Amino acid sequence: MKVNKAEELVSKGREFLEKGDFRAAEKAFAAALEEDDAIPVRNNLALAVFMAGEPRRALEILEPYLDPEKEDAGANPFTYALAARIHRSLGQEEQARRRLQQAARSFEKGLSELRRSLGQVPYSFREYTVTIMLAAADLGDHRQVFELYRRWEPYHVSWENKFLAAVACFNLGRYKRAATLWSSIAQVSRLFSGMQQVAFLVERGVIPPFEMSYERYSMEKMQEMMEEAATSEEARRRYTQDGFFRMMLLAWLLEGDSSKNAAQGVYTLVYYGGEWGEKLGRQVLEYPGFSPSLKFAAVDALMARGILREGEPVPMFIDGERRLVEIKKTPVLMEPDQELDKIVDRAIKLRDEGKIDAAVELLRGLHREGKLYPRAMMTLANLLRRKGDLDEALNIMEMLEEIDPDNPVFLFNLSSLMLEMGEIEKAREYFNRIDNPEFEKEFAENLKILEREIERYESVIRLPEMIMQAYEEDERRKIEEKPLPVDASLSRGLKNMPAHWLEGACIYYGLEPARQRRQREEQLREFLSRRDNLEKEVGELEEEERELLKYLLQRSGWSRLNAVTRKFGSLEGDGFFWHEREPESFLGFLWSLGLVMVGKATLEGRRVKIATIPLELRQPLKEILGI
Repeated sequence: MKVNKAEELVSKGREFLEKGDFRAAEKAFAAALEEDDAIPVRNNLALAVFMAGEPRRALEILEPYLDPEKEDAGANPFTYALAARIHRSLGQEEQARRRLQQAARSFEKGLSELRRSLGQVPYSFREYTVTIMLAAADLGDHRQVFELYRRWEPYHVSWENKFLAAVACFNLGRYKRAATLWSSIAQVSRLFSGMQQVAFLVERGVIPPFEMSYERYSMEKMQEMMEEAATSEEARRRYTQDGFFRMMLLAWLLEGDSSKNAAQGVYTLVYYGGEWGEKLGRQVLEYPGFSPSLKFAAVDALMARGILREGEPVPMFIDGERRLVEIKKTPVLMEPDQELDKIVDRAIKLRDEGKIDAAVELLRGLHREGKLYPRAMMTLANLLRRKGDLDEALNIMEMLEEIDPDNPVFLFNLSSLMLEMGEIEKAREYFNRIDNPEFEKEFAENLKILEREIERYESVIRLPEMIMQAYEEDERRKIEEKPLPVDASLSRGLKNMPAHWLEGACIYYGLEPARQRRQREEQLREFLSRRDNLEKEVGELEEEERELLKYLLQRSGWSRLNAVTRKFGSLEGDGFFWHEREPESFLGFLWSLGLVMVGKATLEGRRVKIATIPLELRQPLKEILGI
């Protein structure tokens, strides 16, 4: 009874740990330790205390199992690895390295014993590799982090192993390997796709090398940092030196480098980035892949630092070629100017007479004279559009947007240009930023025409996607129509699932999918038949998914599908290619993992759709879910 209570408290403590509530986790683990003084419970208590910022007390909790004379005092690899992290946080590097060595030896010894006694290594033991790699990461030993990853590669069960190995490779200058590792976990977070791009650009010499930390900030933490940086120069300076913040900012601006926020990100990195920032700024100027708006931001930052000076020629790749560009500040003439308006009117007259080149040259002459007059520049941009010089027109319009980002006329023309260039999403983005309920009648009509055009292009773009979605829905419904007894076994349910669903389930569970379908079915059957695996996976489900399982278990393990979908939502929109995109419904997700099956059973002489939990999973799931 005490052990069961301890397990319940440990489960609560782990939930608090995942939420970052370390004090609540400490309280739960301390209560569990009173019920059962086992090393895993003590490890978890020490971890909670350490994460709460009390390393010395955390070490005291572990000490009963850290006999310096013998390594069989009860400690496991996690104990030694956590002790190594604690010692490092206290500045005790020598002790930390000794504990790290003990952790590695303990893991190797455990591997050998488990393979010999069980013929396999349990999931819970394989999880220790993350903590051991973290201990090496805390020491800044990049080479050892990657060596540990390679040594135990067949045993890793968490994406965190690949993340840590990728950071180590990045810091060691092995950028291609880092990019490959981040690419392999891109499904976990879009951020890792961005990190992959950064690694490739560092490899190519586009972004200067830098060292990043192993600590990952949550999205909430990053949002807090961004908000603080927006209001505090000291925060901007401090965060720009942080390797992980630097990586996240680079990944983010590469994803949307045409946005105003991306330009601000480049300015921040260049202005506050010290010597590295200067190198980045010059690379932004010379690399063809960066947009003009980012190049202008880099110029502004380098000029603000005094590195570039007005009138100084600067190497820059712009307008499709590498050339020396003379930097000069041109004052913006925002007030109406009768003389300049006469020149613009003359250019418009030339346009109406069909003399487009003469009109363009007249307005370019104004710019060369150092007169940046928005009406003239907008007219010039639209003339360039007529000539087909869309890139140059875009450069001018982006410059005008920088001057007055909320000007509806500028946004209208930018949206129209994006549509002409085939950038439908950007056309929609600029259009949605136009916000003024009292436009003149002619402009309001033009807005309606532009919106209809954007909608027409959007519908054309979506058509293939809509056709594909309809195909996927039809294919999934065919699987829903397959015969399935209400008390189907796991093996029977898996036979109904398409081969790529089985592949996706294997990947989700950390299994290397076998080549043959029959072998994949066996992999999943064996994996889900183990109580420790099933308990871990159920613990990681969303609350609604656990509720769905309880709903079925309380009804003898199955229910008519229409009753399930009324309560928990339908499978509509879940698609079919689940190895590429997980289903979004609770029922579809559980089906994709083999925890619930959907099919048609014969009930009272009629064939009806059902949702059923495989027969041999029902009792262990009842126990895990406390039913």
